[in-house]
Amino acid sequence: MGHKVRKTLNIDAAKLKRVQRYLGLETETAVIDRLLDDCEFERELMQLLRTAPRSFRTLQSPLARRAR
Repeated sequence: MGHKVRKTLNIDAAKLKRVQRYLGLETETAVIDRLLDDCEFERELMQLLRTAPRSFRTLQSPLARRAR
């Protein structure tokens, strides 16, 4: 795990509060940290799936933007 740093971010406050309530987390920092962990887990999962049989490779991330 990396070290903690202070950041200034421009974030939709209402969206952050909705996600905080949904996840049941105490702080906004915990929300951002949780979502970063989830994204890292997804990256690792997608990397693992690249080595899986072809039938598993159709899975697409719900978080990644689709090319148009």
